[in-house]
Amino acid sequence: MKPHMPLDELLDAIARNAALPDELAEATPPQVYTSPEFLELELDEIFNHEWFCVGREDEYENPGDYRATTIGRDPVVVLRDRDGMLRAMSNICRHRMATLLKGTGNIKGRISCPYHAWTYNLDGRLVGAAYMRDNFDKKEVCLPQFKVEVWQGWVYVSLDPEAAPLAPRLAKLSERLANYQLPKYRTLFRAEEIWDTNWKILVQNFTEGYHLFVAHAQTIEPAMPTELANAMHGGDGFSLYEQGRVPGKSYERNSDMVVDNPALTEEDRNKAVLSAIFPAHVFSVVAERTFWLSLQPLGTDKVKVFWGADAYPGAVPDDPEERAAYAAELKAGFDRINDEDKPIIGSIVKNAGALAAAPGRLSPKERTVWYFQQYLARTLCRLRPAHVKAKIG
Repeated sequence: MKPHMPLDELLDAIARNAALPDELAEATPPQVYTSPEFLELELDEIFNHEWFCVGREDEYENPGDYRATTIGRDPVVVLRDRDGMLRAMSNICRHRMATLLKGTGNIKGRISCPYHAWTYNLDGRLVGAAYMRDNFDKKEVCLPQFKVEVWQGWVYVSLDPEAAPLAPRLAKLSERLANYQLPKYRTLFRAEEIWDTNWKILVQNFTEGYHLFVAHAQTIEPAMPTELANAMHGGDGFSLYEQGRVPGKSYERNSDMVVDNPALTEEDRNKAVLSAIFPAHVFSVVAERTFWLSLQPLGTDKVKVFWGADAYPGAVPDDPEERAAYAAELKAGFDRINDEDKPIIGSIVKNAGALAAAPGRLSPKERTVWYFQQYLARTLCRLRPAHVKAKIG
């Protein structure tokens, strides 16, 4: 395949790839990882419209709690306002486009622009603007508001005011996760990093168990072997993969976590449920904790990774020092896993530009990769001519 394929040809290749039957499924055409034009299309058609995870609801527990983030090209702030409403709004001052807030924290008063001190209430309304003319009406200025939805305790934001609700398209996944009682899980730790890969490579890597026996031979494989990985059919909005666990073994910690969740079956306790909420939220759920990543592209070969873990009530110590020590132990375990993946998925994005790069056949344990490719085709090829759309159904 040509390293620099025109966008129209690349969309045709994606449509052909998605139309293959399961038994002939192939990996992603490499140009989707390297093409700047394809990234711009993703930003327009995916990141301007879809739902993106911005943390857990308990991170926004108190009025004034906030997180500044970016979705696609847009700086966004997510916060709990004084009336207890969870909001997402533009993080760009309506004066001359300066960034209003950075990082995370709690806003004790109002939002004040660091450039000219335009000041906003937590609902986004402008309440202060010094040295303006008499004909300037502050009441006409408000930070643009974005849609917010909470699903299974995770908070999602969409920039699209017409975005369809998220929960209905995840209904079957909600049923599968019901016994875990995910809304009860509480934040253990959070981290933000920049990884040297394409965001789609990381989505695909997280949700397939085929690489565990090689890339994670000394870490995950003894506790969750590839042999017990089962890539299942998900839905239009998600992929699903169940991973068997070896009783009594853990790859991310040495200390025990006792889980008093009467809703769990023995099968639930001995499995991990992994999913990608399309396009860019991937997670693993087990009886005692979650492990998840939310991704945003920073070019074709870098991705911002917002990630963390959460615990079921009582599964970690209540004492603050002991809880912090446990969280540090858990994070160190996941850091080790991530460090095993980083050089491999970094090499993929570099090699995708080679003359010899071409998609190979997929294992049945990689069906989640194929389902993600079908999502890309449905989303990005929908404006293509009828003969192309017919290939992807």
